[in-house]
Amino acid sequence: MSALLAGLTLLIIGDSHVTFKDSLLSILPDELTRQGAKVVAYGVCSSQAADWVVPNPNNGCGAAQRIDDEPLGPPNMQPASPPPIASLIDKWHPNVVMVVLGDTMASYGQDSFSKEWVDQQVKTLTYTIGKTACIWVGPTWGQYSPRYGKTDARATEMANFLKGEVAPCTYIDGTALMKPGTVQTIDGIHATPASYKTWGDQIIQATVPLLQKVKDGGTLTP
Repeated sequence: MSALLAGLTLLIIGDSHVTFKDSLLSILPDELTRQGAKVVAYGVCSSQAADWVVPNPNNGCGAAQRIDDEPLGPPNMQPASPPPIASLIDKWHPNVVMVVLGDTMASYGQDSFSKEWVDQQVKTLTYTIGKTACIWVGPTWGQYSPRYGKTDARATEMANFLKGEVAPCTYIDGTALMKPGTVQTIDGIHATPASYKTWGDQIIQATVPLLQKVKDGGTLTP
């Protein structure tokens, strides 16, 4: 184990990309724990940003939590509300909160998404995170399928919009981490284990310098 991030506590929250085995729920805690951080991860499938402030059991596709690199069991497949971010911060006292959200607010398959609604969603969460240092990881590429209707154009639109919305969180643009057409999926949105590994490795490369800066007493900039 590396001591690079020793003494730092990271709280990760997100949607289905942080809910299942071989997703970011496997990759991020494994590597960040190896580098010395304490990592607490919560994923709730289909969750949107404000659901982490005012919990809403609007889905039945799974929820999971993981402490450090503990073995992953099956997710809870019952409709689940995200735990309120304020209570998670009070419980774990993280140095940094990492938010992995974007796909669930992009209205894939529709002609457009409501920028006003997304703004409200995002600001509700960032306001509640408050002064805790925050990193927001936006969506990456997918593949078109009739089930979800995700397109590169909409992913790009959402990624660019989030860039101007998530302050004071520092934004990591998922579409900038991998080239279009390189993400393989099982259903148009959810990546194959190999593509999650590539995406997760890129997130690690982008975020570890930021995490080390916080550990060393520095601050993050949007």
